[in-house]
Amino acid sequence: MEKILRSLNATVVGLFFIAAAVTVNAQQYNSVPLEHEVYGIIENAVLRGIIPRPPSAKPWQEFTIRQLLREILSAEPGFNFQTERDIVSALLAGFERKPGLDIQRGAHYLNRPLPKDSHYSLDTGMSWESNLNVTGTGKIATVNMGTVYLDGDIGNYLSYDFKVRAGILRIDRDLLGERPTAPYFDPKDDDDPRDDPAYIPSYSPVFSLPANFPYSFTKPWEAAVFKPKDLSSYGEWPDSLAFGYEIISEIGTGLVDNRLQFRFGRMRRDWGPGETGKSLFMNGQARPFMALEGTIIAAPWMYFSFLTGALEYQKINDQWVDAASFQSLFSLAMLEFNSKEHFHFDFGSATIWPKRFDLGYVFPVNSNFFYQNNIGDFDNLALFANLEYRLPGIGKIWGSLFVDEINLKRAFFILDREMYALQGGIKVLLPWLPFASVTLQYTKVEPYCYTHEYTSTPWHSTLIDTSYVNNGEPLGYYLPPNSDEILLRLESMILPEAKAHVQYQLIRHGVEYGPGRVDGSSLQDKIIKNNNTEKYFLRDGVYQWNHVVKIGGSYSFKTKKIPISLYGDFGIVVTQFTDTGVDPKLEEDHFFHFTSKDDPDYKPSVGVIFSVGFKIFP
Repeated sequence: MEKILRSLNATVVGLFFIAAAVTVNAQQYNSVPLEHEVYGIIENAVLRGIIPRPPSAKPWQEFTIRQLLREILSAEPGFNFQTERDIVSALLAGFERKPGLDIQRGAHYLNRPLPKDSHYSLDTGMSWESNLNVTGTGKIATVNMGTVYLDGDIGNYLSYDFKVRAGILRIDRDLLGERPTAPYFDPKDDDDPRDDPAYIPSYSPVFSLPANFPYSFTKPWEAAVFKPKDLSSYGEWPDSLAFGYEIISEIGTGLVDNRLQFRFGRMRRDWGPGETGKSLFMNGQARPFMALEGTIIAAPWMYFSFLTGALEYQKINDQWVDAASFQSLFSLAMLEFNSKEHFHFDFGSATIWPKRFDLGYVFPVNSNFFYQNNIGDFDNLALFANLEYRLPGIGKIWGSLFVDEINLKRAFFILDREMYALQGGIKVLLPWLPFASVTLQYTKVEPYCYTHEYTSTPWHSTLIDTSYVNNGEPLGYYLPPNSDEILLRLESMILPEAKAHVQYQLIRHGVEYGPGRVDGSSLQDKIIKNNNTEKYFLRDGVYQWNHVVKIGGSYSFKTKKIPISLYGDFGIVVTQFTDTGVDPKLEEDHFFHFTSKDDPDYKPSVGVIFSVGFKIFP
């Protein structure tokens, strides 16, 4: 056995160095964070036809980013303004590191040669970010966190990165009401536990949105926060000043001229062909998690990406929920095809599966769709697809579909148990402004989408939650179930140092509390009353309508040798509620009405939100 293991190790090491022999020179294989402005520039260049569409699995490696920026700079004709060339040049220069202490980056860089044309490097630094959101009613949200990082290369083919963010937070929110907590329901059993006369429901609180624009908030801390009055406690929410932290780390490599890219780490991810935050199945707003992932560039027109990671659980009502119920892994595989200029198509599957030793989901070439059935259908399988058509220099039109649970024998668009999300949109370039575009987009998340009933498996003694959720937030689109959104956004980089945007949203969502609560509108909802329950969007209870108008932007002083950037937004949120008192099955001309200001539970309101922040060593 020992000889076999030695032989196997030698084979693996040999294959690694054979691949390494044909790789590029030493580069940074660490990922560039999703919030970096370079992603918007690259998307704009793709729509102009300057560069082909890169793999849709983001974040991209620094090597990939540098390569794309060089292609953009070398394209002729590539720019409408000198400002655009200056922006791309500045972004490319921002990835350069000079040895020693660099005050402009707040970092120290060390690079040393190794034998056989290799090297190692070490980059250490820090940054700080503070932001403050204030509403017209005095509700505030403030996050003040410093980051210390350590990253670099080990040899020519391996990069590492370790970041720790920590600081002080306070985020106000109000208690709106309560929602019933769903008991376990066996979908093969027609008896709903709530029909039992002895059933006594339990309830969990429903809070208002924090002092942010609707559904734009995602937790910047790990599973808990710590309050000064009791640092040994693990708080669920910083409703008073509290300490929070977050750890982001990775090890990455690129082989065979970077056509084989691998990463092992914990970070936020966005898998989608467009801008960050659009994806229905792996969204950049989702909480980070640990995963092993890779991308294979099989051909200039075909990419394959895969991932397997461990999801995390959360605190609810300042209590640690039973960790035994949140022991799930997440596997994702995506195949994408690109024409040179016009078409992009990708499809794939994702699976939430209770932890166990199972090579079928880990092996990337295997089909999650078929494997899930091969082992007995214990897991939560989802399918997705994206189709995009581009007219270079003009814009694009796209459509996306995420299917969580379906039964093709029933009416796909009618029943609650058909859980899916869909999106369509058009994006048009504005050639008279630098890197400018306008986007019109519609997104619909059906009831119970991203949720799942508790699962009983032979591998666990407890019921497992296999919802499409990580640490209490959806892995997919940021809207909760039973919602839709119309989005209109204009954005531009008006100067090398400045970005600006104007945006309108209409978000409609079934309320989760009070007498007009709509089942299937919360990630906590688990039970579909029965497989024949029909859905009536806007006509089966109370719905909240949010009209959001905001204007904002950012400005960086880095070109003036000052390592500070500022950003901010100002907006108005008009909130209304609709209710219905008629049978939704009746075809009435007026099947819902807006509530009045005298309604005790659902009063309309107008709010003002002002958001401002700064970064040091951005």
